[in-house]
Amino acid sequence: MGKTKNELFDKHLIILVCSSLFKHVLLLSIIKNYQMKKLSVTLFIMVCLTSVLFSQQSPLKSGADFSLGILGGLNIPRLSGGNGNELSRDYTSRSGPAFGLTASLGLGPHFSLTADLLYSSEGGKRNGVQAIDASSFNPMVPAGTYFYANFKNQSILNYAEIPVLAKYSLPINKSQKVFVDFGPYVGFLLNAKQITSGSSIVYADATGTQPVSVDPQTGQPFPASFNANTGITSDINSINFGLTGGAGFAQMVNSGEIFLDVRGAYGLTIIQKESQNGSSHNGNLLIDLGYALHF
Repeated sequence: MGKTKNELFDKHLIILVCSSLFKHVLLLSIIKNYQMKKLSVTLFIMVCLTSVLFSQQSPLKSGADFSLGILGGLNIPRLSGGNGNELSRDYTSRSGPAFGLTASLGLGPHFSLTADLLYSSEGGKRNGVQAIDASSFNPMVPAGTYFYANFKNQSILNYAEIPVLAKYSLPINKSQKVFVDFGPYVGFLLNAKQITSGSSIVYADATGTQPVSVDPQTGQPFPASFNANTGITSDINSINFGLTGGAGFAQMVNSGEIFLDVRGAYGLTIIQKESQNGSSHNGNLLIDLGYALHF
């Protein structure tokens, strides 16, 4: 049977939205990343997938179920590990956005292969008494020395991520299904920054008994300002590999579906380039809502 005007309108609309979002994500990746040769392969694959939309022959004619859509949601990342390093331990979760494109190819009645292109804001935060590199406060101190202060600290790492997931779906009825998915992902660092705020007396010890920020005229401790927005992109590895997986629910709507996906991820790559800055791993919980059209 022929497609209705509403179905054709929906498909043209999703194509326009996906194409626009795709162009913006790619432009951001091209401007910010440092791995152009590796990205070119990825971008070529995504362009090929997008071009399928404009093919006159539908993938359904060859027995394959192909879908393309958009998704967006809340990312709850955290930096973990650190091997006890004073500069990278005790981080907690922050929140950030995640959004992008998703494409899926059916491999049977229950299995499919899904690939996403996502903008993912990750990192973590650490508030309260924490270590700082003493050389940043006093260049005369020996390397590897730490001072301590009470302030707010947030590390924000933004990536273009490409997860490739094997998905198993189980129908509830004719229009609803649940699914689980799992697979690897690769992330390309777009930019990274460290935002600190607050003021504190700086101490030579974590217990706060030996102040080092002392007024030379009065001999009294005085607070130092920690209000700063520092770019740390050069300190972070530009590529991050990891594993991701989760579960979700999908509701069919005309020729498409609305889906809710809850997915966890853990980065296998240490994010810091230099070991003296720590040895942390990215991890995150992604809660996203999306819409995909089937072709």
